[in-house]
Amino acid sequence: MSVEEMKQELATWDPALRNEILAFLVSLNDRDNPERLAKISRILDDKDPSRWLTLEEVEKRLGLGPYATSE
Repeated sequence: MSVEEMKQELATWDPALRNEILAFLVSLNDRDNPERLAKISRILDDKDPSRWLTLEEVEKRLGLGPYATSE
């Protein structure tokens, strides 16, 4: 299967399935990048609640979910 064929196939998938594939591809990229993995680990291990975000804040910043704003 060519890259173009994969793109055409992915374009027919529902958003939830595309998001799952996207998350998988991002995880593959992160797995091969030790600096990125170290940064993610530092962020996840952060014990300071003042730097934490709620799920709603993340969705709003990323323009996802019911908290997304159309501007």
